[in-house]
Amino acid sequence: MKRIIVVIVALALLATTTRALAMRCGRNLVSEGDHKYQVLAACGQPAVRERVGIDNKRLGEYRIVEEWLYIINEYGHQQMYLLRFDGEGRLREIEWLGEKQQ
Repeated sequence: MKRIIVVIVALALLATTTRALAMRCGRNLVSEGDHKYQVLAACGQPAVRERVGIDNKRLGEYRIVEEWLYIINEYGHQQMYLLRFDGEGRLREIEWLGEKQQ
């Protein structure tokens, strides 16, 4: 009984986890820690590019925080990924948003 509960909890966690450590753009792979210019070179322009905040680590120095949305065609399916960049332009999080509905 205890083993069944552990399996159910593990499956539930896997089903709700949408964070990815890397994303494939054709033959290229981008991962957390890459600079946004590396992502642009590997994947091209995102479908949506949005400024979502300001990072001010030092007095008088402000940097833009961005989120980019990519729609990647994989085996006939369009997968959506949200990439979050910090104020230094580093990719901090890749979130898989699921398959785009037609």
